[in-house]
Amino acid sequence: MCLWLLTACLGLLPGNPTPPVIIVPGVPSPIILPTTTTTTTTAPPGNNDMTGPPEPPPTEPPATEPPPTDSTTIPTVPPTPPPTTGPLPIDPRLGTTPAPSAPLQVPPITGYSALEPSYNTAVRFPRQRRNVDFTFKDIFHSTPKEVYVKHRIYKRQSCRCVAIGTCIRPSTGAGLIDIRIVNPGGGGGSGECPAGQESCCGGITDSQIACGILQTTPPLSVTPTAGQANFGEYPWQAMILTKQNDYIAGGVLIDPLNVLTVTHRLLPYIVSGTAPNVKVRLGEWDAAGTYEPVPYQEYAVQKVFSHPSYNSNTLQYDITVLRLAAPVPFTPAAGAATTINRACLPSSPTATYNGHRCWVAGWGKNMFGVQGQYQQILKEVEVPIVAPATCQSQLQAARLGPTYVLDTTSFICAGGEPNKDSCTGDGGSGLVCSVNGQWVVVGLVSWGLGCANANVPAAYVNVAALLPWIQQQIATP
Repeated sequence: MCLWLLTACLGLLPGNPTPPVIIVPGVPSPIILPTTTTTTTTAPPGNNDMTGPPEPPPTEPPATEPPPTDSTTIPTVPPTPPPTTGPLPIDPRLGTTPAPSAPLQVPPITGYSALEPSYNTAVRFPRQRRNVDFTFKDIFHSTPKEVYVKHRIYKRQSCRCVAIGTCIRPSTGAGLIDIRIVNPGGGGGSGECPAGQESCCGGITDSQIACGILQTTPPLSVTPTAGQANFGEYPWQAMILTKQNDYIAGGVLIDPLNVLTVTHRLLPYIVSGTAPNVKVRLGEWDAAGTYEPVPYQEYAVQKVFSHPSYNSNTLQYDITVLRLAAPVPFTPAAGAATTINRACLPSSPTATYNGHRCWVAGWGKNMFGVQGQYQQILKEVEVPIVAPATCQSQLQAARLGPTYVLDTTSFICAGGEPNKDSCTGDGGSGLVCSVNGQWVVVGLVSWGLGCANANVPAAYVNVAALLPWIQQQIATP
C-alpha cells in the first residue's frame, strides 16, 4: 500500500488506475473487488471512431512490483461516456473538425504566441506620399516657415464631361493621364459621363465643326446590314415629324437654324408661314429604337419659307426652308453632338456635278407601290449624277414622251441603275456629293417614274440653281 501511495503521489500512475493487487508474503491471497466509480473518459484529439468499443485506459506496470503468483482479478469495464453536445470550440488553424458526437479534449492554451486571426478582409491600398523636399539638415538648421515653404502638395486637375473627340490632349498625355485608372467616360452610359461624352481633364476645342464633316461616334451595339447606313454617317439628315411622331418627310440641316426639305411633303402642315404641329429630329438612326449611344435631338419649327413658284402638278421649285426655334450647336463647348452636323451648300449657282457618284439616305419605302415598307433604320444608296440632256431623253423614253422638257433650274437627275434608287417617303432627303473632303448637298429627293428601274433616273431639287433663293431665306429674320 505504501508503494502505491508513493507512486500516485509522484504522478506516475494514470488518472483512473485499476486498483492493484498487493501480495504480502506469507498471507493467503485475498479476492479484491474493485470499487466502480462513474467517470467521463476523454478521447484523444482526432479519435473520431465512436462505433466500436472504447479503448481501455493505458496502464503502466509498476517498476518495483513483482509478478503476481496466486491472485485472481475481475476485469473492470469502464462505462460508456455520454455524447458531447453544444458548440464546438475548435481552433480553425487545426484544419479538421471532429464529428458532432466526438468527445473533445480542450486543454487550456497557455503561452500562445501566434497572431490572433483577423476577419477584416478589406484591402488597404497604399496612399500617395506627399512630396516633401527637405533633409535632416533642413530640420535642424531651418525655421518652421522655411520647411513649410518646401512642403508641396500636388492637386489633381478638375475634370468634366465633354463630347467625344473634343478634348484637347497633348501628344504625350503628360499631366493629363490617370495612371491605371479607367476613364469613366465613353458611350454605353455606364460611367460618370452620359452617352456620347467622355471625361476630360484638359481643355476642349472651341472651334466650330466644319460643314460636311463626319465625326467619330461611339460604337453601336448592333451591326448595320447591307444597305443600311452606319450610325452617325449622315449627321445632316433630318427627320420631319408631327408632334405626335407621325413621319412627314426627310430634310437636310444646312446651318444652326435652317433645314431644307420639299414643299410637296410639308404643304398640308403649313399654316400662315408656320408649322405649329411640326418638329425636326436630328441625330436619328433607328426610328423605332432608343439604344443608340448618342440620343437624337428635337427642335420646334418657328417659321416656314416655301418657294413662291412651287407648282404642285410638275413639282417645279419644290423647296421649303424650315426655321428652327433654337439653334443647333456646332461647337463642343456649346454641347455639340458627334452625330449632328450640317451639310455644305454648293459653292455657286452654276456648280455642276456631272460624273460624280453621290449618296442619298432616308427612311422611305424599299419598293414602289403598296407593297413597299417604310424603313426602321436609316438606309443609303449610291447613285450617279446624270447629265441634264441624258436625263431628259431617258425620262421621255420611259413615260413622259418627246414633248417633255426638263426644267434644269428646278431639277438635277441621279440614278438610272437597276435596284438602286430613292423611293416613296424619301422626299426631302439630301443627295450629297463629296467635294474636297466635305459633303455638299446638291439635291433633295423630289420625284421619279417608279423606283429603281434601269435607265430611268430620278429627279432631285437642284440646290445649286436655287442657291440665291435659299441664301435669301436664311438671311430673313
